[in-house]
Amino acid sequence: MLPHVLVCVAVVLTLLSTWLMLRMKDEYQMMHFMSVPASIAAAFITAAIIIQQGWKAESFKAMFITLVLIAMNAAVTHASARAFRIRQVRDKWRPAEGQEVPLLGGDEMLPVGRGAQR
Repeated sequence: MLPHVLVCVAVVLTLLSTWLMLRMKDEYQMMHFMSVPASIAAAFITAAIIIQQGWKAESFKAMFITLVLIAMNAAVTHASARAFRIRQVRDKWRPAEGQEVPLLGGDEMLPVGRGAQR
């Protein structure tokens, strides 16, 4: 009975997080609600698996997946925030005169200086 309750709690947390994410006004606020399904709900499901199966291979696999989700949550959130920020300022930001801008291979050269035109 307890594993079913834990899975139901995980589902309710995920649905609530999704609903709250849709109600936020911008992407930065939405990102705060991405961590709940990736960490807390995954931990509840892992606990349900451990209670139901005992300490078997399935339990260790679920623990590993949960740990990977928790560890990757910060990296994914940071990458998402960076992508949102780049999309916002892509056409507005230009380097200052004399500022060196490292470019990757295949990137277009950014015009730098007073006479630079777009």
